[in-house]
Amino acid sequence: MLNRFITPFLTLPLFCGLNAHAGPSPNVAEGAGSASRTIEERSISISKAITNSIDSTAETIDITLAGKKYTKKANESSLTLNQYVTWMEGGKVKMSTDFGLNLRMPNLERRWQLRFTSFDEEEENRDVSQQRVRTRPRVVDYGASLLFFEKLGKIKTTFQPRLQLKNPLDMRYVLRFESSAESKGMRLLPRFDFFADPRKGTGEYFGVDLLIELNKHSDLTLQNTEEYQDKANLFTTQHGLSYDHSLTDRKAVGWSYSVVATNHNYHMSSETAALIYTEQIIKSTLKYTLTPFLTFGKSEHFKGKAGITLNIELVF
Repeated sequence: MLNRFITPFLTLPLFCGLNAHAGPSPNVAEGAGSASRTIEERSISISKAITNSIDSTAETIDITLAGKKYTKKANESSLTLNQYVTWMEGGKVKMSTDFGLNLRMPNLERRWQLRFTSFDEEEENRDVSQQRVRTRPRVVDYGASLLFFEKLGKIKTTFQPRLQLKNPLDMRYVLRFESSAESKGMRLLPRFDFFADPRKGTGEYFGVDLLIELNKHSDLTLQNTEEYQDKANLFTTQHGLSYDHSLTDRKAVGWSYSVVATNHNYHMSSETAALIYTEQIIKSTLKYTLTPFLTFGKSEHFKGKAGITLNIELVF
């Protein structure tokens, strides 16, 4: 069943790579290794061609809007495609296909960026329980965002109005303040958001991430967040602990644990534990993540439910 969802991501590079290497080989073992390298090289070449096409289109739009070319800075536009397939105990299968387009315009922009996505990235970024382990599909929420950046000393400020492409149209706003501090293998990342949208009303979010470098190949991350939504009078706290270990330059393993609690009855809402395996099939272009997990939710009377998520990510 998974082939039906994986195939669209792999067909083009594999098809072109196989065609480029069709024909018998005098040495089967050597030919197989050569074919494998050729397929990857061909896939990388195709990926670069698509990336260059995206950058070229973005640059044309950039120069057209700016009037002329003011800088030689390379265009860094990117397109990301994600396919999630989650299987839950009881035979439930959940799926979501998402995309994100970051349109960079170095001639027109200095301190802003244009972004198109099929989901609300800011809402996703505030959800610790789904950052490392996805146990539910993303909510389809097409929209376009304009990000404005400004540095206030060591504090990075971002203002993001987002147009939701639905009927009727509506707007969401996020004002963010974030910074970072480093010392002897540790990095502290505080972040504070004000947000407003028609569904949640106004609210605030505060989070602190502590990244600890244990050694050259291992990292430990502690996440603590709180969020208040005025319209629902809802206060949510989330805490996460995760460990990542690099096996090679393309493979990594890890584990994570997260807890979510709300002010409604002041009870824990859920907790999730998971193992994580990630591998880059084509470096910087195609990777997959396999995550078996066990979640305990209040709605299920905290009875453990097992599941596994496959995420395939393609970046141009």
